[in-house]
Amino acid sequence: MTTWLNRRCLAAAVLALTALVALPFANLCAASESAPSIESTVTFFYYDDIEAQIPFYEGLLQLTPTLVEDWVRIYRITDTSSVGLVLNGRGVHPVSADKPAMLSLVTPDIDAWYAKLVAAGVKVLRELPPPTDPGKPGGAPVRGFIVEDPGGYTVEFFRWRQVP
Repeated sequence: MTTWLNRRCLAAAVLALTALVALPFANLCAASESAPSIESTVTFFYYDDIEAQIPFYEGLLQLTPTLVEDWVRIYRITDTSSVGLVLNGRGVHPVSADKPAMLSLVTPDIDAWYAKLVAAGVKVLRELPPPTDPGKPGGAPVRGFIVEDPGGYTVEFFRWRQVP
């Protein structure tokens, strides 16, 4: 009888301890089901010279600045997405020779954007494949091209082959 009682007490203790340990995680999981809303996104790029970027973002891409300060410019891309240009030393990150971030712009007018940017002499890093190119097996389900902005960041333009 003592053995059965000890096992029963041990089982109850394990269940109680498990419940105490799992309780905070259960709250985390419940919280993720009703996450607070997110209204928009802003991708920030960092430059030594913001003024040198203006012809690309305002001229070629025809983006409208929504915030202009001496150290930052934010351009609206869509109602819910923007790109920000930040002067070195004023933002969160320093300027880096390595540009590991990429701005991707989704557009149905992929051929028109390619023609416009090539005509303007923008450096093309990846050419636009012909419309009949089915893409690589296992590759991204997009047709697009990649250019480099004047500060060295990559800007991708693409059209979904099938909208996910």
